[in-house]
Amino acid sequence: MRLFWMKAPAPLEPAMRACRRHFAIAAAFSALINILYLAPTIYMMQVYDRVVPTGGLFTLLWITMLVAVAIATLSALEAVRSQLMARVSLRLDRLLAGEILDRLLARRSGTRAAVESGQVMREFDQLRGALSGQAATAIFDTPWTPIYLVVAFLIHPVLGLLVLGGGAVLVGLAVAHARRSKPIEDEARAANGRAYASQDATFRRAEVVRAMGMRTAMIRRHLADRGGGLDATTAAQASDNRYNAIVKFTRMFMQSLALGVGGWLAVAGQISMGAIIAASVLLSRGLQPVEQLVRLWPAIVQSRQAMQSLAALFDQTEAEAAPRLRLPDPTGRLTLDRVVVRSPDGSALLLKNVSFGLTPGEICGVIGASGAGKTTLARVAAGAIAPDLGEVRIDDASARDWDAETLARHIGYLPQDSALLPGTVAENISRFACDRGDEPDDVGRRTIAAAELAGVHKLILALPGGYETRIGDGAHQLSAGQAQRIALARALYGDPALIVLDEPNSALDAEGEAALIHAVSTLRARKAAVLIVAHRPQILANADRLLVLAAGEIVHHGPREAVLEALREAAARANVVPINREAGK
Repeated sequence: MRLFWMKAPAPLEPAMRACRRHFAIAAAFSALINILYLAPTIYMMQVYDRVVPTGGLFTLLWITMLVAVAIATLSALEAVRSQLMARVSLRLDRLLAGEILDRLLARRSGTRAAVESGQVMREFDQLRGALSGQAATAIFDTPWTPIYLVVAFLIHPVLGLLVLGGGAVLVGLAVAHARRSKPIEDEARAANGRAYASQDATFRRAEVVRAMGMRTAMIRRHLADRGGGLDATTAAQASDNRYNAIVKFTRMFMQSLALGVGGWLAVAGQISMGAIIAASVLLSRGLQPVEQLVRLWPAIVQSRQAMQSLAALFDQTEAEAAPRLRLPDPTGRLTLDRVVVRSPDGSALLLKNVSFGLTPGEICGVIGASGAGKTTLARVAAGAIAPDLGEVRIDDASARDWDAETLARHIGYLPQDSALLPGTVAENISRFACDRGDEPDDVGRRTIAAAELAGVHKLILALPGGYETRIGDGAHQLSAGQAQRIALARALYGDPALIVLDEPNSALDAEGEAALIHAVSTLRARKAAVLIVAHRPQILANADRLLVLAAGEIVHHGPREAVLEALREAAARANVVPINREAGK
């Protein structure tokens, strides 16, 4: 179907087709509603032309009863139509919200577009609001405006031309306003978006802001950003206010002019006294849908933009959403073949033609200076982001050939910042498995097994609520070390075949690091493939191979002792002490 004169994108067509019956009924009700809106006009003409001249009180009684039934029916139809449109909103949410969230989470690219896609859900809600609100009813009512135009012409051609001219003036004002206001509204939207994003980022780091004495500086910066947004918004509102004032004047003047023209035609004997009032009512009702549509045009434009954003999201994630043949559970063999990753803005290469492999039961350590690309490599290996060029293979199958959600259950990933989510400790460790429908008893057993393997079981029992302790969103605050150990248990949940650990000991004390080393040794015994990014070399003492990155490129790769020897020789040639000499101890 066409929505606001725009064809719904192909991925959204099934959801729109599911609502087609609601739209059809609402459109039929709109036809009846607009026909019934003629009842007061006809009633008024009958009162002035039949009842008053003849004193027909019995006629007055009957036509009053009829108009009462017509108005009651009209009111009931409007209520049912509103309820139908509300059901459209609910159905669209039920059919699309989950799919949109899944597409947003499935995007693995680090590009700017992926970051901005966080606005898509807000735009989707705007679209649902437009479909269930006045914008939709105005669109359904506008095609029936010719009814009032025809009736006006039947009363007198001059009155018909007046209604037609009034509608043309309103449409012309709408077009002119849309052209002039769009740049201002776009600027206001962009400025406010930047201001809110900056404020949210600062609030997330409020502790650092307070500790480093940056409150005054940040307040001034945000007030400046906010001022720019408010100036743009005020300019947009001023434009809207001028336009609304002109529209209001035009409508009221045209309505009064209809009375004047009707009076002139009545004096000339061309229409009756009742037609004078009917002319004003007809013009008012005939222009109302047009005026309403013009007033709601910004909301309609936003809905069109939201539809375009949804279409872009679905197009960009079509490959991730396509069904995949179920492959055998992976053994953990990982291959990166000439992988290239660009920075989000495309200005730099984070990884340059990186190729290496990892086999089950093998531990590979990744080292290098800050900014060498170690974390980016870990993210690619874990499937958190997709490379811009090159290929990632799991058990000889391209990562693109796997169902991403199914494959992720066989991968354990510990990011640098732990990234625990709001919920209980048990829910975080189990990766919220109960919410995807897994058996609770099985989830509980796997959760405890992962916690014990990570050496964090006793630590969790000591928390105020044990495994049911809520974290995040103002709940219990974990220390950095506690969060990292719980995140390690999450990475180990379900005995994954491939484990990627990014700085897993950065926040650990001696006890936590000993538990981590024991867990890694156990993973090797279970024939899991382990990739460890580390600055502190103790965790790499049992690594089979080392991979050294510099400026996004592999400069050394091979057996641990061979790589360490190469580093020592390079350091000796440069007459400096190798920074990772401790790794050989």
